[in-house]
Amino acid sequence: MSSLEEPLGLGDLPKLSINRLERFSPNACRASADDRSTSKRSFTAVLIHGICKANILIPPAMEWIWSSELFHGRSLHQTTSNTRNELTCSIMSAAIQHVLWELPRFVKIVEVGPRDGLQNEKSTVPASVKIELIHKLVASGLSVVEATSFVSPKWVPQLADAKDVLQGIRHVPDVRFPVLTPNLRGFEAALAAGAKEVAVFASASESFSKSNLNCTIKESLVRYRDVVTSAKKHGIRIRGYVSCVVGCPVEGTIHPSKVAYVAKELYDMGCSEISLGDTIGVGTPVDKLAVHFHDTYGQALANILVSLQLGINIVDSSVSGLGGCPYAKGATGNVATEDVVYMLHGLGIETNVDLNKLMDAGDYISKHLGRQSGSKTTTALRKLTT
Repeated sequence: MSSLEEPLGLGDLPKLSINRLERFSPNACRASADDRSTSKRSFTAVLIHGICKANILIPPAMEWIWSSELFHGRSLHQTTSNTRNELTCSIMSAAIQHVLWELPRFVKIVEVGPRDGLQNEKSTVPASVKIELIHKLVASGLSVVEATSFVSPKWVPQLADAKDVLQGIRHVPDVRFPVLTPNLRGFEAALAAGAKEVAVFASASESFSKSNLNCTIKESLVRYRDVVTSAKKHGIRIRGYVSCVVGCPVEGTIHPSKVAYVAKELYDMGCSEISLGDTIGVGTPVDKLAVHFHDTYGQALANILVSLQLGINIVDSSVSGLGGCPYAKGATGNVATEDVVYMLHGLGIETNVDLNKLMDAGDYISKHLGRQSGSKTTTALRKLTT
Protein backbone atom coordinates (compact mmCIF):
# COMPACT_ATOMS: atom_id res chain seq x y z
CA MET A 1 0.00 0.00 0.00
CA SER A 2 1.27 3.44 -0.89
CA SER A 3 2.13 5.65 2.03
CA LEU A 4 0.07 8.33 0.32
CA GLU A 5 -3.09 6.38 1.08
CA GLU A 6 -2.21 4.51 4.29
CA PRO A 7 -5.03 4.56 6.85
CA LEU A 8 -4.19 6.83 9.75
CA GLY A 9 -3.96 5.96 13.42
CA LEU A 10 -3.73 2.20 13.00
CA GLY A 11 -0.13 1.67 12.01
CA ASP A 12 1.15 0.79 15.48
CA LEU A 13 -1.50 -1.79 16.35
CA PRO A 14 -0.36 -5.43 16.58
CA LYS A 15 -0.56 -7.17 13.21
CA LEU A 16 -2.68 -10.29 12.73
CA SER A 17 -0.81 -13.00 10.84
CA ILE A 18 -2.77 -14.65 8.05
CA ASN A 19 -1.36 -18.00 9.17
CA ARG A 20 -3.35 -17.77 12.38
CA LEU A 21 -6.62 -17.57 10.49
CA GLU A 22 -6.13 -21.08 9.06
CA ARG A 23 -9.40 -22.70 7.94
CA PHE A 24 -12.93 -22.44 9.25
CA SER A 25 -12.84 -25.81 11.04
CA PRO A 26 -13.57 -26.95 14.62
CA ASN A 27 -9.86 -26.87 15.39
CA ALA A 28 -9.60 -23.37 14.06
CA CYS A 29 -11.98 -22.20 16.78
CA ARG A 30 -9.44 -23.10 19.47
CA ALA A 31 -6.04 -21.56 20.06
CA SER A 32 -3.19 -23.74 18.85
CA ALA A 33 -0.31 -24.67 21.14
CA ASP A 34 1.82 -21.93 19.63
CA ASP A 35 -0.95 -19.40 20.05
CA ARG A 36 -1.89 -20.13 23.66
CA SER A 37 1.03 -18.15 24.99
CA THR A 38 -0.03 -15.15 22.91
CA SER A 39 -3.81 -15.49 23.04
CA LYS A 40 -4.00 -13.06 25.94
CA ARG A 41 -2.01 -10.48 24.00
CA SER A 42 -3.78 -11.08 20.74
CA PHE A 43 -7.13 -10.18 22.29
CA THR A 44 -6.52 -7.97 25.29
CA ALA A 45 -3.46 -6.09 24.10
CA VAL A 46 -5.22 -4.93 20.95
CA LEU A 47 -8.30 -3.80 22.85
CA ILE A 48 -6.42 -2.13 25.70
CA HIS A 49 -4.11 -0.43 23.21
CA GLY A 50 -7.03 0.78 21.15
CA ILE A 51 -8.95 1.99 24.17
CA CYS A 52 -5.97 3.88 25.54
CA LYS A 53 -5.35 5.44 22.13
CA ALA A 54 -8.99 6.47 21.84
CA ASN A 55 -9.30 7.46 25.51
CA ILE A 56 -12.43 5.34 25.85
CA LEU A 57 -13.86 5.09 29.34
CA ILE A 58 -14.78 1.60 30.53
CA PRO A 59 -18.28 1.52 32.07
CA PRO A 60 -18.08 1.16 35.90
CA ALA A 61 -20.10 -2.05 35.77
CA MET A 62 -17.34 -3.67 33.73
CA GLU A 63 -14.38 -2.55 35.84
CA TRP A 64 -14.40 -5.74 37.92
CA ILE A 65 -13.90 -7.81 34.78
CA TRP A 66 -10.88 -5.81 33.70
CA SER A 67 -9.31 -5.83 37.14
CA SER A 68 -10.00 -9.47 37.99
CA GLU A 69 -9.59 -11.09 34.59
CA LEU A 70 -6.99 -9.01 32.76
CA PHE A 71 -4.70 -7.80 35.47
CA HIS A 72 -4.85 -10.70 37.95
CA GLY A 73 -3.32 -13.35 35.76
CA ARG A 74 -6.28 -14.74 33.83
CA SER A 75 -6.64 -14.40 30.08
CA LEU A 76 -9.98 -13.77 28.42
CA HIS A 77 -10.15 -17.22 26.83
CA GLN A 78 -10.37 -18.61 30.39
CA THR A 79 -13.56 -16.68 31.15
CA THR A 80 -17.03 -17.88 30.30
CA SER A 81 -18.41 -17.32 26.84
CA ASN A 82 -21.14 -15.03 28.17
CA THR A 83 -18.63 -12.91 30.06
CA ARG A 84 -16.46 -12.51 26.98
CA ASN A 85 -19.46 -11.58 24.87
CA GLU A 86 -20.67 -9.05 27.44
CA LEU A 87 -17.21 -7.50 27.67
CA THR A 88 -16.80 -7.33 23.90
CA CYS A 89 -20.24 -5.74 23.46
CA SER A 90 -19.51 -3.23 26.22
CA ILE A 91 -16.19 -2.26 24.65
CA MET A 92 -17.72 -1.93 21.19
CA SER A 93 -20.58 0.17 22.59
CA ALA A 94 -18.11 2.45 24.37
CA ALA A 95 -16.04 2.74 21.20
CA ILE A 96 -19.06 3.65 19.08
CA GLN A 97 -20.19 6.23 21.64
CA HIS A 98 -16.69 7.71 21.67
CA VAL A 99 -16.67 8.02 17.89
CA LEU A 100 -20.07 9.71 17.78
CA TRP A 101 -19.35 12.03 20.72
CA GLU A 102 -16.17 13.34 19.13
CA LEU A 103 -17.58 14.15 15.68
CA PRO A 104 -18.32 17.76 14.71
CA ARG A 105 -21.92 18.82 14.17
CA PHE A 106 -21.14 20.61 10.92
CA VAL A 107 -18.51 20.03 8.25
CA LYS A 108 -17.65 22.53 5.55
CA ILE A 109 -17.04 20.93 2.16
CA VAL A 110 -14.51 22.61 -0.12
CA GLU A 111 -15.31 21.51 -3.67
CA VAL A 112 -12.14 21.27 -5.78
CA GLY A 113 -13.54 19.55 -8.87
CA PRO A 114 -13.54 22.50 -11.30
CA ARG A 115 -9.82 23.10 -10.69
CA ASP A 116 -8.07 20.09 -9.16
CA GLY A 117 -10.53 17.66 -10.70
CA LEU A 118 -10.38 18.90 -14.29
CA GLN A 119 -6.80 20.17 -14.59
CA ASN A 120 -5.42 16.82 -15.79
CA GLU A 121 -8.16 15.99 -18.31
CA LYS A 122 -6.59 15.38 -21.72
CA SER A 123 -9.53 16.73 -23.73
CA THR A 124 -10.23 20.43 -23.31
CA VAL A 125 -13.34 21.20 -21.29
CA PRO A 126 -14.94 24.43 -22.59
CA ALA A 127 -15.22 27.36 -20.21
CA SER A 128 -19.00 27.29 -20.64
CA VAL A 129 -19.12 23.72 -19.30
CA LYS A 130 -16.93 24.63 -16.33
CA ILE A 131 -19.12 27.62 -15.55
CA GLU A 132 -22.29 25.52 -15.74
CA LEU A 133 -20.70 22.88 -13.51
CA ILE A 134 -19.85 25.52 -10.92
CA HIS A 135 -23.41 26.87 -11.01
CA LYS A 136 -24.78 23.37 -10.44
CA LEU A 137 -22.39 22.80 -7.54
CA VAL A 138 -23.44 26.08 -5.96
CA ALA A 139 -27.11 25.13 -6.46
CA SER A 140 -26.48 21.99 -4.39
CA GLY A 141 -25.57 24.16 -1.41
CA LEU A 142 -21.77 24.14 -1.57
CA SER A 143 -20.42 27.39 -0.14
CA VAL A 144 -16.78 27.02 -1.25
CA VAL A 145 -15.85 25.98 -4.80
CA GLU A 146 -12.27 26.16 -6.01
CA ALA A 147 -12.90 27.63 -9.44
CA THR A 148 -9.65 27.58 -11.42
CA SER A 149 -5.93 28.33 -11.38
CA PHE A 150 -3.97 31.24 -12.79
CA VAL A 151 -1.02 29.15 -13.86
CA SER A 152 0.91 29.23 -17.12
CA PRO A 153 -1.10 27.58 -19.96
CA LYS A 154 2.17 25.92 -20.93
CA TRP A 155 2.06 23.84 -17.75
CA VAL A 156 -1.71 23.37 -17.42
CA PRO A 157 -3.44 23.94 -20.78
CA GLN A 158 -6.80 22.87 -19.35
CA LEU A 159 -6.93 26.01 -17.20
CA ALA A 160 -5.94 28.52 -19.86
CA ASP A 161 -9.49 29.89 -19.65
CA ALA A 162 -9.17 30.92 -15.99
CA LYS A 163 -10.15 34.53 -16.66
CA ASP A 164 -13.27 33.52 -18.62
CA VAL A 165 -14.37 31.07 -15.92
CA LEU A 166 -13.98 33.65 -13.17
CA GLN A 167 -15.90 36.22 -15.19
CA GLY A 168 -18.70 33.71 -15.71
CA ILE A 169 -19.31 33.30 -11.98
CA ARG A 170 -18.60 36.84 -10.80
CA HIS A 171 -22.23 37.59 -9.95
CA VAL A 172 -22.81 34.49 -7.79
CA PRO A 173 -23.48 35.75 -4.23
CA ASP A 174 -22.49 34.30 -0.86
CA VAL A 175 -20.05 31.70 -2.23
CA ARG A 176 -16.27 31.61 -1.93
CA PHE A 177 -14.38 30.92 -5.16
CA PRO A 178 -10.67 30.49 -4.31
CA VAL A 179 -8.30 30.30 -7.27
CA LEU A 180 -4.81 28.80 -7.23
CA THR A 181 -1.96 31.27 -7.77
CA PRO A 182 1.53 29.70 -7.98
CA ASN A 183 3.42 32.99 -7.93
CA LEU A 184 3.08 36.77 -7.85
CA ARG A 185 2.43 36.94 -11.59
CA GLY A 186 -0.44 34.50 -11.23
CA PHE A 187 -1.81 36.48 -8.29
CA GLU A 188 -1.77 39.71 -10.27
CA ALA A 189 -3.65 38.01 -13.12
CA ALA A 190 -6.20 36.64 -10.67
CA LEU A 191 -6.63 40.05 -9.05
CA ALA A 192 -7.19 41.67 -12.45
CA ALA A 193 -9.83 39.03 -13.24
CA GLY A 194 -11.73 39.86 -10.06
CA ALA A 195 -10.64 37.08 -7.70
CA LYS A 196 -11.70 37.58 -4.08
CA GLU A 197 -9.75 34.64 -2.64
CA VAL A 198 -6.55 32.88 -3.71
CA ALA A 199 -4.70 29.72 -2.74
CA VAL A 200 -1.01 28.83 -2.66
CA PHE A 201 0.37 25.32 -2.97
CA ALA A 202 3.46 24.10 -1.09
CA SER A 203 4.87 20.63 -0.47
CA ALA A 204 6.38 18.84 2.51
CA SER A 205 8.61 16.88 0.11
CA GLU A 206 11.67 18.43 -1.50
CA SER A 207 11.51 16.03 -4.45
CA PHE A 208 7.83 16.69 -5.11
CA SER A 209 8.34 20.44 -4.75
CA LYS A 210 11.07 20.37 -7.38
CA SER A 211 9.07 18.25 -9.82
CA ASN A 212 5.74 20.01 -9.30
CA LEU A 213 6.80 23.60 -8.55
CA ASN A 214 10.29 23.64 -10.09
CA CYS A 215 11.80 24.96 -6.87
CA THR A 216 12.80 23.90 -3.37
CA ILE A 217 10.45 24.14 -0.41
CA LYS A 218 12.18 27.25 0.93
CA GLU A 219 12.13 28.87 -2.52
CA SER A 220 8.40 28.20 -2.82
CA LEU A 221 7.76 29.76 0.57
CA VAL A 222 9.66 32.88 -0.48
CA ARG A 223 7.39 33.12 -3.54
CA TYR A 224 4.29 32.74 -1.43
CA ARG A 225 5.33 35.41 1.04
CA ASP A 226 5.22 37.88 -1.85
CA VAL A 227 1.80 36.58 -2.88
CA VAL A 228 0.41 36.72 0.66
CA THR A 229 1.81 40.20 1.25
CA SER A 230 0.13 41.50 -1.90
CA ALA A 231 -3.09 39.68 -1.09
CA LYS A 232 -3.26 41.27 2.35
CA LYS A 233 -2.82 44.73 0.83
CA HIS A 234 -5.86 44.12 -1.36
CA GLY A 235 -7.96 42.46 1.32
CA ILE A 236 -7.80 39.11 -0.46
CA ARG A 237 -8.26 35.95 1.59
CA ILE A 238 -5.52 33.27 1.23
CA ARG A 239 -5.86 29.50 1.51
CA GLY A 240 -2.75 27.31 1.81
CA TYR A 241 -2.16 23.76 0.58
CA VAL A 242 0.50 21.32 1.79
CA SER A 243 1.00 18.21 -0.32
CA CYS A 244 2.74 14.92 0.53
CA VAL A 245 2.08 15.24 4.25
CA VAL A 246 2.25 11.49 4.87
CA GLY A 247 4.16 10.16 1.89
CA CYS A 248 5.82 11.20 -1.35
CA PRO A 249 5.84 9.15 -4.57
CA VAL A 250 9.59 9.80 -4.78
CA GLU A 251 10.86 10.01 -1.19
CA GLY A 252 8.40 7.68 0.52
CA THR A 253 7.43 8.48 4.12
CA ILE A 254 7.56 12.16 5.09
CA HIS A 255 8.56 13.06 8.64
CA PRO A 256 5.91 15.01 10.57
CA SER A 257 8.39 17.76 11.40
CA LYS A 258 8.61 18.68 7.70
CA VAL A 259 4.84 18.99 7.49
CA ALA A 260 4.73 21.05 10.67
CA TYR A 261 7.38 23.39 9.29
CA VAL A 262 5.57 24.09 6.01
CA ALA A 263 2.12 24.35 7.59
CA LYS A 264 3.36 26.76 10.25
CA GLU A 265 5.16 28.89 7.67
CA LEU A 266 1.96 29.21 5.62
CA TYR A 267 -0.09 29.97 8.71
CA ASP A 268 2.38 32.57 10.00
CA MET A 269 2.38 34.24 6.57
CA GLY A 270 -1.33 34.82 6.88
CA CYS A 271 -3.09 31.86 5.25
CA SER A 272 -6.52 31.67 6.87
CA GLU A 273 -6.90 27.96 6.16
CA ILE A 274 -4.33 25.17 5.64
CA SER A 275 -5.38 22.12 3.64
CA LEU A 276 -3.31 18.99 4.31
CA GLY A 277 -2.93 16.14 1.84
CA ASP A 278 -3.38 13.74 4.77
CA THR A 279 -4.23 14.21 8.45
CA ILE A 280 -1.32 14.74 10.83
CA GLY A 281 -0.77 16.71 14.02
CA VAL A 282 1.04 19.96 13.29
CA GLY A 283 1.60 23.19 15.17
CA THR A 284 -1.35 24.92 13.59
CA PRO A 285 -4.75 25.58 15.24
CA VAL A 286 -7.05 22.69 14.36
CA ASP A 287 -9.86 25.03 13.33
CA LYS A 288 -7.55 26.37 10.60
CA LEU A 289 -6.85 22.93 9.12
CA ALA A 290 -8.60 21.13 6.28
CA VAL A 291 -7.91 17.68 4.81
CA HIS A 292 -7.51 16.74 1.17
CA PHE A 293 -7.52 13.07 0.16
CA HIS A 294 -7.13 11.11 -3.03
CA ASP A 295 -8.84 7.73 -3.08
CA THR A 296 -6.33 5.56 -4.94
CA TYR A 297 -6.57 2.71 -2.43
CA GLY A 298 -10.10 3.39 -1.19
CA GLN A 299 -8.86 4.82 2.12
CA ALA A 300 -10.15 8.38 1.81
CA LEU A 301 -13.41 8.04 3.74
CA ALA A 302 -11.68 6.14 6.55
CA ASN A 303 -9.04 8.86 6.78
CA ILE A 304 -11.71 11.56 6.77
CA LEU A 305 -13.49 9.85 9.67
CA VAL A 306 -10.25 9.80 11.68
CA SER A 307 -9.73 13.46 10.77
CA LEU A 308 -13.17 14.36 12.11
CA GLN A 309 -12.36 12.61 15.38
CA LEU A 310 -9.21 14.72 15.64
CA GLY A 311 -11.25 17.91 15.40
CA ILE A 312 -11.05 18.69 11.68
CA ASN A 313 -14.27 20.09 10.24
CA ILE A 314 -13.19 21.20 6.76
CA VAL A 315 -12.90 18.59 4.01
CA ASP A 316 -11.74 19.02 0.40
CA SER A 317 -13.40 16.80 -2.18
CA SER A 318 -14.11 16.61 -5.89
CA VAL A 319 -17.47 16.04 -7.53
CA SER A 320 -17.68 12.62 -9.21
CA GLY A 321 -14.21 11.80 -7.87
CA LEU A 322 -12.51 13.87 -10.56
CA GLY A 323 -8.78 14.46 -10.39
CA GLY A 324 -5.34 12.97 -10.22
CA CYS A 325 -1.78 14.19 -10.22
CA PRO A 326 0.70 14.05 -13.12
CA TYR A 327 3.60 13.99 -10.65
CA ALA A 328 2.29 11.08 -8.54
CA LYS A 329 2.25 8.02 -10.75
CA GLY A 330 -0.76 5.80 -10.15
CA ALA A 331 -2.67 8.34 -8.06
CA THR A 332 -6.33 8.42 -9.02
CA GLY A 333 -8.95 11.04 -8.37
CA ASN A 334 -9.86 12.96 -5.26
CA VAL A 335 -12.44 11.50 -2.93
CA ALA A 336 -15.89 12.03 -4.45
CA THR A 337 -17.87 14.84 -2.87
CA GLU A 338 -21.04 12.76 -3.17
CA ASP A 339 -19.46 9.97 -1.10
CA VAL A 340 -18.25 12.40 1.56
CA VAL A 341 -21.65 14.07 1.87
CA TYR A 342 -23.43 10.70 2.00
CA MET A 343 -21.15 9.52 4.83
CA LEU A 344 -21.45 12.77 6.78
CA HIS A 345 -25.23 12.80 6.53
CA GLY A 346 -25.29 9.17 7.64
CA LEU A 347 -23.32 10.19 10.73
CA GLY A 348 -25.80 12.95 11.47
CA ILE A 349 -23.38 15.72 10.48
CA GLU A 350 -24.78 18.77 8.69
CA THR A 351 -23.23 20.05 5.45
CA ASN A 352 -26.00 22.24 3.97
CA VAL A 353 -25.54 20.27 0.75
CA ASP A 354 -28.43 18.71 -1.18
CA LEU A 355 -27.14 15.27 -2.20
CA ASN A 356 -29.55 14.89 -5.13
CA LYS A 357 -28.53 18.21 -6.66
CA LEU A 358 -24.89 17.36 -6.04
CA MET A 359 -25.31 14.06 -7.90
CA ASP A 360 -26.93 15.97 -10.77
CA ALA A 361 -23.81 18.14 -11.00
CA GLY A 362 -21.66 15.01 -11.02
CA ASP A 363 -23.79 13.43 -13.74
CA TYR A 364 -23.48 16.60 -15.80
CA ILE A 365 -19.68 16.67 -15.88
CA SER A 366 -19.36 12.89 -16.16
CA LYS A 367 -21.62 12.89 -19.22
CA HIS A 368 -19.54 15.64 -20.80
CA LEU A 369 -16.34 13.68 -20.16
CA GLY A 370 -17.93 10.52 -21.54
CA ARG A 371 -17.48 8.35 -18.46
CA GLN A 372 -19.33 6.93 -15.51
CA SER A 373 -19.39 8.85 -12.25
CA GLY A 374 -16.49 8.09 -9.95
CA SER A 375 -18.82 8.29 -6.97
CA LYS A 376 -19.84 4.98 -5.43
CA THR A 377 -22.81 6.69 -3.81
CA THR A 378 -24.10 7.98 -7.14
CA THR A 379 -23.62 4.60 -8.79
CA ALA A 380 -25.52 2.81 -6.03
CA LEU A 381 -28.37 5.30 -5.69
CA ARG A 382 -28.90 5.58 -9.45
CA LYS A 383 -29.31 1.81 -9.64
CA LEU A 384 -31.96 1.95 -6.92
CA THR A 385 -33.96 4.63 -8.74
CA THR A 386 -33.82 3.20 -12.27
